[in-house]
Amino acid sequence: MSKNNKQNVLIQNILNKIGGSDNVKDVYNCATRMRLTLFNSEIVKINDLKTITNLKGVLWSNGELQIIIGPEVSVLTDAFKVYIQKNMEKNSQKYNQQFKTTNQINSTANKIPIWRKFLKSVSAIFGPLIPFLIGVGLIMALQQFLIRTGAAHAIEDNGVLGKDYNIFDYVLNVIAGTGFKLMGVIAIWSTVRYLGGKTPIALALGLIMISPIIPEAGIHLMTLGDWNINLKPFYSTILVFILMGVILANAQKLMDKYFNSVANFILNPLLNLLIGGLLAFFFMGPIMGVIENALLTAFNWFMTLPFGLGALVVGLTWQPLVVLGVHNILFFAAVTDIVSNGNPSIFLAAAFAAAWAQMGATLGVALRSKKSIDKSSAIAAALPGIISGPTESCIYAVNLPKGKPFITGVIAGGIGGWMIGIFGINLDNLAGLGGVVGFLAYTDDLWKAIVIDLSSLILGVLITILFWKEEKTEQALIYKITKQFNKAEFLNSKNDYQAKEIIKLIEQENKNKDKEKLINKINLIKIDLIKFDPSLSKVIDIVIENIKTNKIDNNSKKELVFKLSSLKTTRQTKLNETYLDLKKYIKTLKSLSAKSNKLSTLTIKKENLEFKINKIFEINEAKNASLFNKGNKLSNSKNINKIAKGNQMIELSKNYDSSFKKITSIKNKILEIEKQLVEANDFLSKDTKDIYKNIEKYINKIQEIKKTKMNLYKDQYFNAIHKVEIKSNFIEPKCF
Repeated sequence: MSKNNKQNVLIQNILNKIGGSDNVKDVYNCATRMRLTLFNSEIVKINDLKTITNLKGVLWSNGELQIIIGPEVSVLTDAFKVYIQKNMEKNSQKYNQQFKTTNQINSTANKIPIWRKFLKSVSAIFGPLIPFLIGVGLIMALQQFLIRTGAAHAIEDNGVLGKDYNIFDYVLNVIAGTGFKLMGVIAIWSTVRYLGGKTPIALALGLIMISPIIPEAGIHLMTLGDWNINLKPFYSTILVFILMGVILANAQKLMDKYFNSVANFILNPLLNLLIGGLLAFFFMGPIMGVIENALLTAFNWFMTLPFGLGALVVGLTWQPLVVLGVHNILFFAAVTDIVSNGNPSIFLAAAFAAAWAQMGATLGVALRSKKSIDKSSAIAAALPGIISGPTESCIYAVNLPKGKPFITGVIAGGIGGWMIGIFGINLDNLAGLGGVVGFLAYTDDLWKAIVIDLSSLILGVLITILFWKEEKTEQALIYKITKQFNKAEFLNSKNDYQAKEIIKLIEQENKNKDKEKLINKINLIKIDLIKFDPSLSKVIDIVIENIKTNKIDNNSKKELVFKLSSLKTTRQTKLNETYLDLKKYIKTLKSLSAKSNKLSTLTIKKENLEFKINKIFEINEAKNASLFNKGNKLSNSKNINKIAKGNQMIELSKNYDSSFKKITSIKNKILEIEKQLVEANDFLSKDTKDIYKNIEKYINKIQEIKKTKMNLYKDQYFNAIHKVEIKSNFIEPKCF
């Protein structure tokens, strides 16, 4: 299958699971994620999306569906847009009808909080800037590499062309420097594009705002405290471009709405460029300059806190900020400060160390896991980050789904960031987004940075190996279920369990929207409780009446809670005893994991061999596809010999299999393991059956006391006790 065909199959697969192209409102990408805004989120089959092989992860964030693709995300996003556009053109009438329907659904179903809309907007605006910044950063990294190896020369302010540097050095410096100066132009374009404005006018206004006609030193306008407000090109700011983008997009929409078509055609670009330029230089620019200076001052103060505390906080929070998708704001602020103001950055150095630690956690999973598929996935997820910095593939494909590796990566990142702060390591230039390429961003502290970043990586590996387990033991799972069981059913309490239930209902009164249902629950429990304490009836009735009339009466609530907290019953004593007996019994189950390990190990061996066979099939399929494509190309030639050779290659592609013996050998091994699996399962099943019967007895006692069925917990215990047998497909899990 050709690359384009594979892309189309993947795109169609994604669309099938998100409600089709008609459900897509907007799509864009950042460094590793394709971000989709959908009209109706309720029809998305997110669990089905997670099963698609080529996707490294799927999540909802800030009202967007984010699909983690990896470094090739921009290619797939462009293909996705083209595919949707073609589909729209083919079914334009149908699309327009469905567009209105889905949009109407969205207006009622998807009420996104303002803060989520803000985060989504930030991601949508900054996302398209990432590929641009990567390109500029890599050019700067190349420039630094050439300078350090002597293949190019640094250009100083007092340098002379032809003496201190040559024309190649000059042009390379223009490419590297101009690329970053254009970042604001890309930002205003991205803002206006996101808000649905006209992007050509946005680009024109952006270029006016960085006009080289105005001297870089600027023309003095006024002084505000310690800050000089100058009229100058906006090379060192990005907020003003975003704000002007918001103003421009809304101004364009207003003109489109109120001007007739002829007037709008002439006045829209004229007024937006003229008034926009004046507004930027004389009003918004100076205001945003003061705000940015204040933010940078606070930012730099925080990063220079004693004992490396600022860098420690950055190291601990950077990867969670990546998950939230708001790290770009801080990243761009730090990059702007480096390139435009020449201020070295401890912040970015700490963030890079945190990224190395998260990659280390992923490699820790690869080393700790016994499963070939998990090892392969972890290594594939870590490699892009190790080379160029982004950790999304590590986070979403491996660490976050497994839980603890993400936390161990964050802890190691905190230690790495703290070491950056303690030793005062500064990042001097922009060179990519981190990883090995990011080392070119260091000048004076290069070797220290390498040591600390690699130490962060190793720490991530070691902490993950020490604290992450691929599989929880049956006993650990049973303890967890028992803890939840106790919390939900009040199995171990000084006062009566139904008294605790009413206290809980009263405490959650404000959260409960269905008052009638709440009152019915309290009345039902009241029938039993007044048998133990008749005086409760009056107090409960008062509280119920208050709930009905929305009356706030804290004294009545306090009186009821006090009475209920003092209510001790014999049935609760029996419940406590049964719960403690259950816990004692669970302590005796340590030997179960030793017996189940054999079955688990054999199952993993079988899975690894099956994974190996699938890989061999994939390689053969790729070779056959290559043979077929080459043969097909030759068969269309006018040369008889080439046609004959092409036909031979096509025939060969149908039957080509260089690994038949290898696959047969692996299949024989699988058959041997399957026999051993049956024996191991027979050895284990007697114990698991006995254990479940014993735990079931305790649950039946609790059922008798509470007069309530506990089938949910029975099913949970069953699945925990038989987890290895279920994974080995010897028994079916219980549904709960």
